[in-house]
Amino acid sequence: MPAYKDEHNNTWYTKFYYQNYEGQRKQKLKRGFALKREAEAFEREFLQNISYQPTMSFRAFYKLFQKDTAPRLREHTLQTRGYIYKNRIAPTFDEMVLNAITAKDIRQWQNQLIEQGFTKSYITNCHKLLASIFKHAVRFYGLGGNPCEQAGAVNTVRAKQEMQFWTLDEYQKAIAAMDDIKARTAVTLLYWSGMRKGELLALLWSDIDFGSGKLSITKSLQRLNGKNVVTEPKTAKSNRIILLPEPALKALREYKSRFYDPALSDSVFPWEKRFIEKGMDSACKASGVKRIRVHDLRHSHASLLIEKGFSPLLIAQRLGHESVSTTLNVYSHLWPNKEQEMIAKLNALG
Repeated sequence: MPAYKDEHNNTWYTKFYYQNYEGQRKQKLKRGFALKREAEAFEREFLQNISYQPTMSFRAFYKLFQKDTAPRLREHTLQTRGYIYKNRIAPTFDEMVLNAITAKDIRQWQNQLIEQGFTKSYITNCHKLLASIFKHAVRFYGLGGNPCEQAGAVNTVRAKQEMQFWTLDEYQKAIAAMDDIKARTAVTLLYWSGMRKGELLALLWSDIDFGSGKLSITKSLQRLNGKNVVTEPKTAKSNRIILLPEPALKALREYKSRFYDPALSDSVFPWEKRFIEKGMDSACKASGVKRIRVHDLRHSHASLLIEKGFSPLLIAQRLGHESVSTTLNVYSHLWPNKEQEMIAKLNALG
């Protein structure tokens, strides 16, 4: 691979020919490299990328997409993305020619996911990944357009709505029937804090200030390939300090008393497979309360705050949402009855 010394500037440059996707022979010149190997590396990467053809298979482009984007993503995100691609996208699109995929193909694929009974949010996540692949092709490789944009996102009542939550009464019945103190404490903390499961599992005793009632949420634990991996929280705003109400602090004090002199660096909830789910299963069977997912405890907390009249801004800050719009998008359906309360209060002023 040719790299040449620019004696005048004491730098290196590379000059070479390549063939673009239209079959035209072109010359590429790039100057200003401090080292010869940097100029050679530029040529290698350029030739790899220029090998992209709009008539390549979707599978081939996905490999290029992975190479370009993987270094910028968390390991857990990559694992989730790989699962969605392998199980939901690849079976339909892998053998198709990239620039031959149309909006009609996208909508037919969306309909298949709906017919399979997946939740609206899950289908939306699948669509977002597919759209991002095409967006990458448009932005960096000259694909003429993004068929996902023309097809539009999934917006249908036939996509099953999955959000469920416990009312305060249901929570109290379930927690009273939960025998395992570790699971009971975890569920109590999730319900009264609204934190994510990964944030809970990453907690150390040093993150809890019993004197002030403050809880520091600065990390998340993910189970990847059979190993515990501690990462940054989901978003920048997920790094937060919240206050815990007395029911959560009381449960944590009782739970901590069962340990023999725990160190501040010890995990609050040492890893144990599905201990929260098992505790919820047994409690729901004993109490008759409907079974919800662990993540629905976060929705339960948000529902409780909305019912008590707290502002979307305060709820967004407590949940660690990136913006208030996220809170409103997720929980807007829980606010409709509040307008009647507002009118009643305004009428009382008159």
